[in-house]
Amino acid sequence: MKAKLKTTMNTGAMRIKPNVPMAVQAAELLRNRLRRDYVNGGRLPGENVIASELGVSRGTVRQALAILEREGVILRQQGTGTFANPNVLGINARVDMAYEFTQLIEAAGFEAAIDTVEVRREAASADLAQRLGLATGDPVLTIHKIFLASGQRAIYVVEQLPTALVQSEYAESELTHPIFDFLDQRCHQRVDYIVSEIVPCVADQGLAEYLGIEPGQPILKFSEVFYSTSNAPLVLATVYFRDPLIRFHALRQLTTVT
Repeated sequence: MKAKLKTTMNTGAMRIKPNVPMAVQAAELLRNRLRRDYVNGGRLPGENVIASELGVSRGTVRQALAILEREGVILRQQGTGTFANPNVLGINARVDMAYEFTQLIEAAGFEAAIDTVEVRREAASADLAQRLGLATGDPVLTIHKIFLASGQRAIYVVEQLPTALVQSEYAESELTHPIFDFLDQRCHQRVDYIVSEIVPCVADQGLAEYLGIEPGQPILKFSEVFYSTSNAPLVLATVYFRDPLIRFHALRQLTTVT
């Protein structure tokens, strides 16, 4: 059943985050409201109404809606209006989008927590140095995390970043926070995009212990390089997802060849 037309989205004024484009912030807020209030579809209010509720310009709203349209979560029909797309809104994890892992777990309907954090200071291997534009042996910070989904081990991640990026002193407890926050607050860097290599694999004894599964069980591995707004590599993250707690989908849009 289609959701009834709403004259308001009940978003409230947007809390501005520094160093994040306004349109991106508006798109994130609208995306969350769509998932909450438009899960069965429905027509969105006009741009002026949304702009008034968010406390931003109509141009910012238009850019935010363009982002959501590219993602497929809304459909814009000339002369009719803008509609939520329930077929896409129901997808909790998309392989073509970047997520902070606690948000990914919560979107899947679980309570998120971080169980274990291990921090090491190591010398960059030849492979890591090549991927992050370092010299072999340069010092790196290696962070091991296990993310829980309602008490179950769901994601094991190893994040590696050059110590040269760190611009101010920090407490190791800060490394339990999302790596995006640490990069922003302690490295003064913002992640612009992530390039991921997706590799199916089976859990060896070590991975099985980290994820609380039997050795030989299939898991999904992402090898990801985070890039800054200046196109410089920042972090190499190796991520293992436990199926079926975390399962990804992709939106594949047809293109017309002329």
